[in-house]
Amino acid sequence: RVVQVWSRRRAAKKKPGATTPPTAPDPSYWSLPTRVHSFGFLNTFITDFEGEESSSSSSDDSSNDDRKNTALTLRRNISHLTRPVTYIQLDSRAESHLLSYYLDRICPMTVPCAKNESPFSALIFPFAVSSASPALMHALLGLAASHRARSDASFQPVALSYSAKVIRSLRLTLDSKSSIDIAANSEILVLMMLLCQLEIIAECDKRWVTHLRGARDLIRFRRQGLSSDAARVAARQQSPWEQIIKFTERYFAFYDVMGRTACGEEPIFGNDFWTTQEDELDLWMGCSPHLVSIIGEITELSFKYHRLSASTAEDCWQDLERQRMRLIAMLQQPKLKSDSEDEIIRTSVEMKRSTVELYLHSALNDTNPATPVIRQSVKKILRLVATLLGADVKAGLTWPLFMTACQLDPTEELEWAAEDLGDEEIPRHARPFILYALDKLSDSLSNVTRTRFVIEKVWKQREAASFLSSDRQLSPSPKAFNDWARFVAPHCHNISLA
Repeated sequence: RVVQVWSRRRAAKKKPGATTPPTAPDPSYWSLPTRVHSFGFLNTFITDFEGEESSSSSSDDSSNDDRKNTALTLRRNISHLTRPVTYIQLDSRAESHLLSYYLDRICPMTVPCAKNESPFSALIFPFAVSSASPALMHALLGLAASHRARSDASFQPVALSYSAKVIRSLRLTLDSKSSIDIAANSEILVLMMLLCQLEIIAECDKRWVTHLRGARDLIRFRRQGLSSDAARVAARQQSPWEQIIKFTERYFAFYDVMGRTACGEEPIFGNDFWTTQEDELDLWMGCSPHLVSIIGEITELSFKYHRLSASTAEDCWQDLERQRMRLIAMLQQPKLKSDSEDEIIRTSVEMKRSTVELYLHSALNDTNPATPVIRQSVKKILRLVATLLGADVKAGLTWPLFMTACQLDPTEELEWAAEDLGDEEIPRHARPFILYALDKLSDSLSNVTRTRFVIEKVWKQREAASFLSSDRQLSPSPKAFNDWARFVAPHCHNISLA
């Protein structure tokens, strides 16, 4: 059958007055215009795919990429700061403003609900005020300046100056004190914790891990040193600050285990740390120590098995399946869910528990983004994240967003919202929503620039793999234990997700 498309013959003349009604477009082709925001651009070039293998473990390119910082960080209007702190003697009005910024802006972001007291204001701040050394106060001011430097570059040298003062003071203390005094000194561990947090806010490179390893050695040395009578006497003199030590030790152990969920590296703090903790909900962590111990078990199993190739791991699947079923049963325990009357706290706890479930299936199972249990978990977690973002919660959202982002099928635009969101600004599909959520968290304490950089690398790797022929795509890499070990873990060294 031949269809005439065009002809040089003049069209037949129409009768005078005859009109042809316009053809209505097919409704199936109608669509609403897509909203495009600045955070939705990935800025991907052909050069981004060159040398992926050699650069997968490096974080320098992300921390030094000023373009990403400029494009991602939304400059907030923070000129209307609260009144400076005047009840503490500080060197200048600028320091009073920075301390006010620490108390009013930074501390509330460390817990899911603003009405709950943050340990950074309830414990760390009074400890710094009571200290005879200015180092602790300098650390708090440096933390505030480093956070402000994200939106105002003029605070960058201020933050570096305070950081240098704290490091200098810490070195002098370690050089001048005896081993017994070091073991009993609470201030040293707190300074290391604040330096660690400062590095996460500033660059999130290997330096924060250096503080983490130093803290582990100091905690181990402290516990060994307190076995002597002289050390116990010195420690008792600081007994009012025992809660400080408990919090700082938990801080380092928590940041260690959460960072290892991405890369599956060797633990710095062993999982035995969490077995000795009381099993109560910790609002700062967003879950109980028992749930963190489950995360720790998953990371240690991940470290054990991800070093095996896909071929040599076949004999281990039966043992791994037994371990996985045990952990799944533990995740269903009622005590892992919050009975709090506060809806935000209940939502935060359930979000963390659901993310652990997703992590378990991703790290210890032969799953991929198209697996039904993965898709269902991603949708559920993103709905919980959206609820908390709507309540202006900033704490504890980085890890769920990272885990869900790394488990998206590049060939599908996953629609996570089944009902009307009531806000046209909120994207209904997973990838745009994750970029939207990360933009909302750009002024949080997490290093969103580094997190987004890793997410983009994972997306690029998955998309590149999807263009391979089907036989190569379905056969796992001989170097990778499973999908997570192939696409995610190699890019996540030194990333902080707590």
